[in-house]
Amino acid sequence: MPSTNQINRELVKAFNSVLLFDETFITNLTVEEDHIVLSFDKNMNIDQCREYLINMRGSIVEEFCGSESAADDLFYTDSFPFNFNQGKWTTDSSKHRFSVPIEKEVVRNLKYLLANSLVQFTTNVIMESYSDQDYVDDNTREVSFDRKSYLYCIRFKNRELQNSLVNSFSSKVKSYKNGPKKTKDFLEEKGSDVYIKKGFFDNPQFIKDVVMDKVSLTYRNLEMSRDENETIEILKFAMVDLIRKSLPHLPIDSVWHASHKENGELSILAPIVDCGDHVKFLNEKEVDHINNKVFGGTKVFRDVKNDIAERGLPTYGAEQIYAIDFANPDIAYCVMDKITESSVINKDYKLSIDPARVPAMKPQTLAPSEKVRIDGPSADTSADSGFGGSPKNSVIGKSHTGNSRKLLRLNYYDEDAQRIKDDNSAKDSGFGASSARSFSNQPEPTLDQPSVSQSGQCSPKKRTSISKNQFALFYS
Repeated sequence: MPSTNQINRELVKAFNSVLLFDETFITNLTVEEDHIVLSFDKNMNIDQCREYLINMRGSIVEEFCGSESAADDLFYTDSFPFNFNQGKWTTDSSKHRFSVPIEKEVVRNLKYLLANSLVQFTTNVIMESYSDQDYVDDNTREVSFDRKSYLYCIRFKNRELQNSLVNSFSSKVKSYKNGPKKTKDFLEEKGSDVYIKKGFFDNPQFIKDVVMDKVSLTYRNLEMSRDENETIEILKFAMVDLIRKSLPHLPIDSVWHASHKENGELSILAPIVDCGDHVKFLNEKEVDHINNKVFGGTKVFRDVKNDIAERGLPTYGAEQIYAIDFANPDIAYCVMDKITESSVINKDYKLSIDPARVPAMKPQTLAPSEKVRIDGPSADTSADSGFGGSPKNSVIGKSHTGNSRKLLRLNYYDEDAQRIKDDNSAKDSGFGASSARSFSNQPEPTLDQPSVSQSGQCSPKKRTSISKNQFALFYS
């Protein structure tokens, strides 16, 4: 029998992922014993922290209920999402902490929010089969129900639509490894009302399956720009911030995206070390530190060179390309979990990594003989290839839609958008026969430098070294 604490931990992680997936609000809730804890940047004052809590509640009401009166029918609003009046504030050297007891009403609210998100995911899928995008909304509505027996209720005006949702929802639930396998165990129909039963989320492993699915889906949109999805950019910055704090001696100021050769998704992300006139991927020692000390032994970073489409590989081949593949739900879950527990909410309602919570690697000391030469052509050849001296916010190539795509801020990389124009320009600039692989029709990583400064030390031993002239550099 799973413990209450296990269920509560997964429900709180689900709360974070639901708000993240739906682009509702950025949160970093964790569980300590029988309390929910939020951590805030020390640079915020308590009034600013309280304002964050008020805005979080308002955003949830607007997204999932529409109004306060509707929220009263669906949630225990005195404890929505938890009882602020019972919370306690503490402050240490790096953060403010808000701690609030996990009451039974809080648990019910968390379960309802997760059930609502699953139902809405299903209705969104069904919506795609109708030409009238308002058809589903016009023929369904959430209604109040007996909370002692049920977790959620939705009412239908159309029987066909009702059958469609029941079938789709049941299939989705059964597809989870630890989800219930019999529809009657979690759904009940009474006329035009469909109920989710009270014990639906009593298995923490099932809740974890749902969270892994949501987090992986979120992180597999890495190619989106800030204009398309600001949440993705926030997550990318948090990920880079976490790696920076674990390797503080390295100038990690960008990331590299690539697509997996099996599914074509841009789900692979690799930190890039900027060594001035060349850039490098992480080496084995640095990856071992991150995997073992930061992620507790989980191989979050691994060599993905054999998983990347040929056209996505750097011209100057590496022995290894250490990266994260967010298409793996277990890895996505682990990364999001670590970001959440290591972060504080800052004044912009975004996540900043607290260095006190991240084990930092000591810098490596290298002998002069271990230094690596800079690969690739000299800087004066880059102008012909169209890369050297690229102006700020330059536009290269075309997007999937055929429109020029503007490269924004953090390390935006799009395989179809970033290309060398043709073989001739590559040969003219020294990229032709002398290189290990022609640049023809190959994507080109885009690097950018976020504002956090890094020390100048690079550890080049046994690391992939790539000339900066192979990259288009953009600064925000």
